[in-house]
Amino acid sequence: MAKQGKLEFDESYRICRSFFTRLKDPRSRNASIGLADYFLSAMAIFQLKYPSLLTLDKGRTKAENKNLQEVFGIGKIPSDTAMRETLDKISPDELDPLFGAIFDRLGLNGSLNAFTVLDGYLLTVMDGVEFFSSTKVHCECCQVRKGRAAEAAKHYAHSMLAAVVVKPGLKTVLPMGCEPISRKDGNSKNDHELNASKRLWAKLWERHKGLKILHSGDALYTNGPMAREIIEAGHHFLLNVKPDSHVALFDHYNKRGSTYKSHEVIQGKEQWKLSWHSNLPLNDSAGDVRVNFLVLQVKDAKGNGKTFSWVTNLAIDKKNAVEIATCGRARWKIENETFNALKNQGYNFEHNYGHGKKNLSNLLAVIMLLVFLIDQIQETGNTTFTRILEATKTKKRLWDEFRAVFRFIELKSFDDWLIQLGKGHSISGA
Repeated sequence: MAKQGKLEFDESYRICRSFFTRLKDPRSRNASIGLADYFLSAMAIFQLKYPSLLTLDKGRTKAENKNLQEVFGIGKIPSDTAMRETLDKISPDELDPLFGAIFDRLGLNGSLNAFTVLDGYLLTVMDGVEFFSSTKVHCECCQVRKGRAAEAAKHYAHSMLAAVVVKPGLKTVLPMGCEPISRKDGNSKNDHELNASKRLWAKLWERHKGLKILHSGDALYTNGPMAREIIEAGHHFLLNVKPDSHVALFDHYNKRGSTYKSHEVIQGKEQWKLSWHSNLPLNDSAGDVRVNFLVLQVKDAKGNGKTFSWVTNLAIDKKNAVEIATCGRARWKIENETFNALKNQGYNFEHNYGHGKKNLSNLLAVIMLLVFLIDQIQETGNTTFTRILEATKTKKRLWDEFRAVFRFIELKSFDDWLIQLGKGHSISGA
């Protein structure tokens, strides 16, 4: 059933197992359970959409025990306590190359071609999301906020900055990498999304030198230093701007009067008017950063209107203005297709699987995003998986059936797992 060159479940996990066995183990040499088993056990929890680490530790069936070994390649399953203690010692940064290895394979087998826009670019949206908050549970990496009232309790939180490849018209997305937004060792100050973005961009540029990346994000990223970094790295951006946060830019645009170019088109049930002007200063303090400015005015069938605006270092003309605007509006996919999916489609993104004293909370969030990437790859190119999803109608039902088969039928591989699921829905070829 597996297609030559496709990165289906079994091959994805083979790459992960190989990577985990090469990680430096911070524990003593006489540890009874290999470090790779801890990571694969965590991946199994998120792949099966279990609600806690304890679910994997207690009450396993005979078939489940066998499948954890045969399908996931786990030699010995650790207890939930041992998993928390061991993984807490590992920095999330250790997993950065694994995202790169998976993307390298997607590039080699041509899967990334389905996500390209504007003559070969990968539209990569960056945004932050909070996945943990508490007034009691905390660790040394937590962001700390305090209410204005003197008696207000401290608020502890963890956030993640994610970079996700999206394409207008596609439901699937591909997380390219992430960066915890958290306090670093010995630092009493909170981290910031902009600082995290600089770290993440540097990582992405270093490990994806052959990819054409079109950076997208909200108006927070649209400033002189960030634009310079992207330009100097040889990449391109398509970033949101707003009249209240980029006053000087809008003033420059409005002063040009009728010198801007425009184009009107019907897009579905909407009427679009696009206007653009080239070579404007981003702001008065970054006059050296010249941008091309695009404004989109939208009217729906009822006459209701909205206005969107972006800056880019791509040249804008009548041939590509519509596609650029369509890409600009696709920025919401990081919220709807990524963060909301992690929160509402069985991944339990905001659930506290274990906080730890240092790295655990951030590390588990990264592992969850890794499993989400593997799932999205299946939804993009695994025909049997997509047919089963179509038959089950919802992700919740799909994961319910995944768990049921895994718990009670002995399997040889992920491929076999899908075959058994397919049989239940009379899917030919499964």
